[in-house]
Amino acid sequence: MQVGLTSVLKGINRELIINFKQYNNRAFYRCLVLKEGAKILVAYDGSEYSEKALQEAIDIAKKFGGSVTLLHVYWDPNIGKFEETEIRDQLTLQIMAEAEKKLVASNVAYELRSERSDDAPHVILSTAIRDDFNCIAIGSRGMGGAKAWLLGSVSSRVVAESHCPVIVAK
Repeated sequence: MQVGLTSVLKGINRELIINFKQYNNRAFYRCLVLKEGAKILVAYDGSEYSEKALQEAIDIAKKFGGSVTLLHVYWDPNIGKFEETEIRDQLTLQIMAEAEKKLVASNVAYELRSERSDDAPHVILSTAIRDDFNCIAIGSRGMGGAKAWLLGSVSSRVVAESHCPVIVAK
């Protein structure tokens, strides 16, 4: 069940979205306060969960007349070392092209960004701070279980260290 409440606060329209979910007979509430023209950063890797995060971001951007910035961080442990990157660049272009189709179809303002790094959470968090995003949308999983266990979850670190609300799509 989703309930929307609109109020005017110091001349700025704000909307409080309250999502209610029931799980094992316990109620969970999540609140997200955004303003008109909200800037949403989507951490995107082409996985099923990042697709869901992108769709959530599009829905919110439509509701608030906001914009979506899609950030693809290509995990590269060999950063700074010379190696053939053509295959990786082709994969990035393919991932971004698929996402761009959805963004164009949605009619929301958008921007595409791609960065190569060995620390994806740092890139996501620093981008959110530097460019003053109001919200981050990220998938709950992107990499395989063994890699996530060794490296830690990107979404967990983003949630723990973010300066703004984070939507984790499952």
